[in-house]
Amino acid sequence: MFFLIILSIVFNIAPLIILPLNYDSIPNNIPAFLDFFGNTLVSMEKSYVSIFRLPLMGLLLSLICIIMYSFKLTGENEKINKMVWSVVALIGALKMGITSLEILFYENAEVTKIFRLLILILVLAGVMILIYGLLKMYRNKIQYSEYKVGIKSNRIKIIVILFLYAVVVVMPVVLG
Repeated sequence: MFFLIILSIVFNIAPLIILPLNYDSIPNNIPAFLDFFGNTLVSMEKSYVSIFRLPLMGLLLSLICIIMYSFKLTGENEKINKMVWSVVALIGALKMGITSLEILFYENAEVTKIFRLLILILVLAGVMILIYGLLKMYRNKIQYSEYKVGIKSNRIKIIVILFLYAVVVVMPVVLG
């Protein structure tokens, strides 16, 4: 399952390589936030900060998943926990990677629709896997105290990563 974590990091790094190579073909104004129908709510001027925003969010999400993956739990719960967080990391990386590459095709409505459908499917799959894993651990009578120990021992890392994630998310509002 750790292979999925490594794969998620690769999928998060890929846009960091692909986007600069295609920088000239990216429109000068790119969407930062979209509504459910794909309409731009907030846009940003093209810059390395704006094009790297989503890949950075993906890397930060992967770091959270790695921390959660590393929790030492009892019995089958540890196996389920590792499965859940490795799959969530992979789906999150695919979602962020595909979303960040979407700006290369933003002016092509048909390709953008395909990207958005794929992203919706990935998000729904991630949510379902997370719910499935958490329900399975609940049925196995996972003790909250086991998670509490993991969170407590990693709280500074988690707080810093969540703070950085929030900064990257609101960056378009501040810079826009």
